[in-house]
Formats: sequence, structure tokens, C-alpha cells
Amino acid sequence: MIPIVYFRSSSFNCHRFCPMQYYLEYTLGWRGKSGQKADKGTIVHKALEICAVCKKGAQDGKKNITDDVVGKVITDLYEPEYLETIVEKVYKYYATACSHHKWTNKDLKDCVEWTWKALRYNDGMFDPRNRDVVDAEPHFDITIDQEWAKYSYDVEGEKLEGNLSLKGTVDLVTDLGDNVYEIIDWKTGRRLDWATGEEKTQEKLLNDAQLRIYHYAMKHLYPHVDTFLVTIYFINDGGAFTIHLQDEDLPKTEEMLQKKFAFIKETEKPQLTKSWKCSKLCHQGKTTFEDTSIDPLIERRAGYPTRYGDYMTKCEQTNHMINKYGIEWVTENLKSPDHVIGKYKAPGEV
Repeated sequence: MIPIVYFRSSSFNCHRFCPMQYYLEYTLGWRGKSGQKADKGTIVHKALEICAVCKKGAQDGKKNITDDVVGKVITDLYEPEYLETIVEKVYKYYATACSHHKWTNKDLKDCVEWTWKALRYNDGMFDPRNRDVVDAEPHFDITIDQEWAKYSYDVEGEKLEGNLSLKGTVDLVTDLGDNVYEIIDWKTGRRLDWATGEEKTQEKLLNDAQLRIYHYAMKHLYPHVDTFLVTIYFINDGGAFTIHLQDEDLPKTEEMLQKKFAFIKETEKPQLTKSWKCSKLCHQGKTTFEDTSIDPLIERRAGYPTRYGDYMTKCEQTNHMINKYGIEWVTENLKSPDHVIGKYKAPGEV
């Protein structure tokens, strides 16, 4: 049994991508350093968040707001130079915090360009400063009060009980009037479903786990709203795609969550599917347990004499140990010493 206590959209999609990667990241707590492209995306997200917070502040009659990264920001100063100064401050903060990358002037130029690209799309259609902002970066932590969502685990000698929850943060929520809210999510990466390798089309987005989880959560935060438009905006790969979700769509979302929750919870051995993605996209497929609290194992594969003496990757060693000792033993003995099962790390934290 795998002790699962919450879903976030990234954990749901991580399991779709590779069940073993999900187990290593969210149960055992072995996560790699962030990629530079992802960190550049975080910088753009933060700049757009500040624009949205400023607009909300202006709506509320505030002359300035105080941001945790850039400090005091004037809410109604829209000159391009001022916005670019904000992007530069955000860039400097994350470049310093993520010093494992080699940052260049081109990276800063990309972040500024992508921010403007998002703001100017379709004559500023998704510029927060042109919207009636309900909230910027609202965090949600929704407990699903259903019998199927109950769990009870024995973890490290203690009983862990409760109901499955949904956790996460939405980039932007705006009011379109007539009891219609629009949820906006920014993406700087490619418009791909990494689990399947297929492009995300309008039709596929109707069943996208992230968008449906956002709708489910926002309905709990804003129960008076009947209709939500959910827009995922691929800044560098195709522009904005919008789906329309209402209350009658909630049961299908809950069914999706129920099936995935039951499947993960009852898993005795996470599937390990070896492919080119392991060495290109997965931290666990590229690294071993060397220089960690876990003793790395040397692989001994029949028929592969040239590989004899190499350390197993994290996923290979975890798979081997599950086969030998069972998943409960591995959950207790291969967990990262800094990891607490069920602990949530918000997007953008460094």
C-alpha cells in the first residue's frame, strides 16, 4: 500500500507519466533540482502574479503593495520600464536562489520577452491589468468529504488517518460578470501531454486533470459561481485554450480522482517502464543513491557484462528492493530523511 493523503495537479500527472517516479518523489521524497527552463517559467509566473496583485490592490484602493520578492510595488504605474525593472528583480532573486544553473543575459531577455508576450497576447486579452481580478495565486486545500476518500495508514509507527485532499495554487481568477469566473493558468513550456507524448488539443483539454482539479477546487472556494471558464495559456506554444465547466461536470472529476486514489493506495509495486524518457526527463532515472543516506547498490544483470559494476539508478534500486522486501519496508527504509509524507511544497518555493 502507498500512503497517499493529497493530490495536486502535478502529482496526479506525475503518476500518469510514471508510477515509479510518483512513488519516489511524493512518497519517498527524492526530488531533483529544478530545471532551468522550469525556473525561467517560475520567474515569468511571478512577474505576472505581481501584475495581478497590483490590479487587485488598485481595485481595493491601494496605492502600493508589498511583494515577498521585490518589495514595495506601485499598483497603477504601467510604464514598460517599470514592469521590466520588476521582472529583473524577480530574475535576480531566482537566479541567486537557483545557482545550480548557469544564468546568462539571454535568460533574462527570455523572461522579459515571455512576460510581454503573455501581457500583449490578443491586444492584452489576458493581461491581469485589463481584468476584474478576484484573486491572484489563491491557494486551495480542499478536503473531500466522501466515504471513498477516507484513508488510514501506519507510517513510521504512527497512525495517519483522514480524508484525501486537493492542494494547489491557481495563477489567476477573474470575474467576467453574469456569475461567470475565468481561471487562468500560464504555461511557458510546450503544449504536450508528457505521459503520452501527444499534443494537447482542445478536445483533450476537456479531460485534463489539472484543469478539472482547478475547477473542482475553485467551486469550493467560490460556491456561488455557477459557470467557470478555465483557460490554459501556452505563452510559447499555441496561445490560449479555454474550456467551459459547470456544476454538472463535478461528478466526472470526482470519479477521476476516486479511481486514481484507489489505484495508488492499493499499489503493491509501482510500474517501472523503461524508455528514453528515463535518462532525459526523469531525475530518478538519471541519478543513483550515491551521496545520499541510502547505500547504493551495484547492478548485476545477466547478459550485460559491460554494465557490471555500475550503480543502479534510484528507480532501478527501488524496484529491486520492492521485489526483495515489499513496498511497506521500502517506504519506511528508503525515504529521504528530510521528507514528511503528506507535506506540501507550494509552486515557486525555493
